[in-house]
Amino acid sequence: MPNNNPSPIPESQVISKAQEEPWYIRHFIKLLIGFGLGGGAVALILPWVLWLHCGMSSGSSDQLRLHLLYVTGGIIAVLTLLQTNWKNQGDRLKIDADIKKNEQDAEKNERDHIRQVHAERRSRYTKAVEQLANEKAAVRLGGIYTLVGLVDEWLADNALGPEEQQKEGQVIINNLCSYIRSPFTLALKAEMLEGDSEPDNYEGDFSKDQAAFHEEQDVRRTVFVEMSKRSSTFTKNDKGEIIETVPGIWSDFDFDFSRAPIFYSLSSLTIEKGNFSSAKFYSNTAFIWATFTQTADFIWATFTQNAEFTGAKFTQNANFTGAKFTQNADFTGAKFTQNANFSGATFTQNAEFTGAKFTQNANFTGAKFTQNADFYVTAFTQNADFTWATFTQNANFSNTEFAGAAEFDNAKFTKNATFRGAKFIGKTSFEEAYFEKYAPTFADDTGPTQFSAQVDPQDYLFKVHPESPHGFSCGNAKLLNRTFILPRGAILFNPDSWDEEKQEYTRISEPAK
Repeated sequence: MPNNNPSPIPESQVISKAQEEPWYIRHFIKLLIGFGLGGGAVALILPWVLWLHCGMSSGSSDQLRLHLLYVTGGIIAVLTLLQTNWKNQGDRLKIDADIKKNEQDAEKNERDHIRQVHAERRSRYTKAVEQLANEKAAVRLGGIYTLVGLVDEWLADNALGPEEQQKEGQVIINNLCSYIRSPFTLALKAEMLEGDSEPDNYEGDFSKDQAAFHEEQDVRRTVFVEMSKRSSTFTKNDKGEIIETVPGIWSDFDFDFSRAPIFYSLSSLTIEKGNFSSAKFYSNTAFIWATFTQTADFIWATFTQNAEFTGAKFTQNANFTGAKFTQNADFTGAKFTQNANFSGATFTQNAEFTGAKFTQNANFTGAKFTQNADFYVTAFTQNADFTWATFTQNANFSNTEFAGAAEFDNAKFTKNATFRGAKFIGKTSFEEAYFEKYAPTFADDTGPTQFSAQVDPQDYLFKVHPESPHGFSCGNAKLLNRTFILPRGAILFNPDSWDEEKQEYTRISEPAK
């Protein structure tokens, strides 16, 4: 076969071709001798001939001889300079070639070094992935720390562009997430293994299973702890509100925990781009004071025991569509900065949203609250949609503030529905609402429900379903020269009349009657 990669031209040939000898260099010695002998001969003979045959004076002939010698010496000097210059050019070309060769050698060495580093890094990656399957918790933990360190190394590798750094890191992140998603049979016994004593009729070695269970809890939580350390950080004001978010080095990665068995606490951690769709949460799942910096996805997630989100912060959208809370769900003091979607969610036990803050839209369309639903002192800054929601036990919206539209159309309340002290600032609709055992409460000795007088009176709609055993007892209330139909005992207020010193609205109506 023909050789498509001919051997490189030797350096000497490259220099030779780049600097071909000019004619005065090729004949330098001849020219030097010729000009020296010829110039000397002319300087001796020509003045003598002119003095002898042309009558030139002796002084003039001597002066001519001297000039001829000067010219000859000048020509010889020029030739010497030309030869020196050509030699210097050759030396310079050789030095440049040496420098270029050294640079090429350095680049080659650097490429070889980078290839070696990358190969060694991938070798460590392969070994660490194998460690995740080891039966010893300490080995698995070591594999996790190795993988975490490798992600940081790829991100700090200046030999790669940002996209390549991200790509290499995401591969390792995917493996860590895959480990979190992997099944763990003892999670099914989480409630028993969290106890202090062995339950009656326990199948298996309780002490051994409990030790293995707690070890795996620590190992898997470590993954989230390391992710949290590299996630966004926050600057807060005196009120604890986030005023600036500083992205972390792992902020651009995607974290897929869908269908994962979660049987350990994730409290006080920062979880970025956490996708928990269809995940199953065993034992008492705790996200207390956790921070979700990007979209938090809990679509169709199942919480088999208590779900603790007390004080959790969701800085982007929080999606709990179709989630199932089989025990208590506690969102006390939780803050939802963007949209919160609980449409179709099922709360089998108590649902606690006391003091929660929904900065954007809150969607509870079709949600099912089997036990008490407590929204006491909750703040809805934008729209709150409870259309088709079902409240099997007590529903408490006392002192809740609805700054946007409040939609309870077709909502079903089996027991008490309390709105006393609540504040409705936007459109409010209870069209086709159903109250099975008790009429809704909008006023009692603790205080009346307040409705803004700045909306259109037609934006307040209180109309129950035709088959509802109980309905609204409404009356008229007047303010700002307009008449509103409100539940009896409720009052109107002018939002522009807030008195900061008294901490109350100064322009309010008489209770509706």
